Amino acid sequence: MLEIIEDIETKIIGLQSQITNRKSFERFNFSYESDNQYKIFVLTLELEKWEALLNLLVQYQKKRCVPISRKSKDFEKTIQLQLKGVPGTIRRETCLSMIEYMKQLEWEIENRNGILLEGS
Repeated sequence: MLEIIEDIETKIIGLQSQITNRKSFERFNFSYESDNQYKIFVLTLELEKWEALLNLLVQYQKKRCVPISRKSKDFEKTIQLQLKGVPGTIRRETCLSMIEYMKQLEWEIENRNGILLEGS
């Protein structure tokens, strides 16, 4: 995901420099003003789209990039304590934390070019 964000940032920098170059053309007589204004408008719209995409990717990165630590022993201890208290039940909070932990692990596998098999 970091590679995609870096590529988009370089694309945004390139578009910003194109816009500033187009704006500097207005000082010269050889450029047609309406054509130049239209190209500035198109570049500005493209820049806004890339910036929106970058913001969306940064949001996903903040959600996914959480440091992962080994929790299997913690979950095992928690489940054993809950089973001793009321046999046959595990609290909802434990299940939700286990699901969240599994999602983080799946995201980490995807980020490291791992292959997740559907349905397994």
